[in-house]
Amino acid sequence: MAMSEPKKRRKEAVESYDRRHLVSALLGLCGNVGLYKTQITLTPLKIKNCNATASSGASFSKAFCDTEPYNEGIVFGDVFQTGIKILRNFAITKKLPEERQMCLALKKLIDFINGERSINFKDPRNLHNLSETELTILVANHLLGNLATSSCYLVDKNCTGKRGDKCVCGEDSCIMTGEYGDTSIGNLEVWHGNLDIIINNDLAVEPIEDPPESPGGKSAVEVKMKTALRKNPQIISQTIVFSFLQKKRHPDRENFLIPCIGVGNSELIVMFYDSEHDVLLESSSVPLFENLYSCEFSYSSILACWLTVNYKILCTGLVEEFKNCKSNFFTHASEKINIYEEKLKFQNVNSMESNELKLVKVPSKVKPTPLMHETEKMLLEVFWSLSDSSSSSSASELNSTA
Repeated sequence: MAMSEPKKRRKEAVESYDRRHLVSALLGLCGNVGLYKTQITLTPLKIKNCNATASSGASFSKAFCDTEPYNEGIVFGDVFQTGIKILRNFAITKKLPEERQMCLALKKLIDFINGERSINFKDPRNLHNLSETELTILVANHLLGNLATSSCYLVDKNCTGKRGDKCVCGEDSCIMTGEYGDTSIGNLEVWHGNLDIIINNDLAVEPIEDPPESPGGKSAVEVKMKTALRKNPQIISQTIVFSFLQKKRHPDRENFLIPCIGVGNSELIVMFYDSEHDVLLESSSVPLFENLYSCEFSYSSILACWLTVNYKILCTGLVEEFKNCKSNFFTHASEKINIYEEKLKFQNVNSMESNELKLVKVPSKVKPTPLMHETEKMLLEVFWSLSDSSSSSSASELNSTA
């Protein structure tokens, strides 16, 4: 049976709405700072001091790592140039990549965007009552697992609030695609401990706890801290250790820029460490949901997470000019660098874990590469054409019924 005209117009309006928001989020990954709703940048960090070579080793919960940002940063898309090209081609021409694995990854993204982007909480307030660990498991099950080419993941068997194979969302029909197990990494002589979640043995995902409230309530500084997930010493130490471990386990990879996702306060960040070039990168905060009262994942978080969980095929590594932005970890860890490079283990490493937050300055200057400038220009043309064509009809069509 042919689709009725009202249904057809509504379908076209919804597709235009989704495509416009997808293009807008994509622009935030590769465009100039300040032009888009959510701009995602990467800031190189320099380590001033740390306890990476503590005499008796240090668990992630006791990691100390004092850092300062470089003055210049890059846009998120510059380390995912393969992924950005795939997204750009799809956004402009709806073209799918020819390479099978990349095509599979893109189809996972398309299916997610066209499917249910919301978590089925009867009362959205329940979402914001979850602990950071519960929220992280929820993100792994409802977002990361659905965007990765494989939905398998491992959750720390020692985490609190376990519900068997049921998802923390509370829906009886929602089953976890992951399982509980040993997520410990490192070496007892250096930084070590349990990761909260490991996606497909390739990506660490960690909750970041809120700082405690002051007796008189939240101060202005504490409110800022609740939205600043960055410069967290535990996330930094976990990312560095996990990067060295991945290089040891997969020495034939084209690059060794390894990410780690931190989740907290309905936001996320992505931390990267390149254990070959000694470069530490930290993303700006990305809102997980469309707004504070929504259970629908934001387009920015969807794209950032899609690129990150599929980094093995979509990440192109450091752009040449930022290979000189050394973190100086090799210098600080020189007396035990051979342990980081040769003796790290996955599983059967004992530790306890906790979290800590600090603020960080954003880079004063962000330099997109020529490829990102070209992509931005092409996407802007699509975005404005979609905006012009839908401004007169999309709102009414979206609210209409067949």
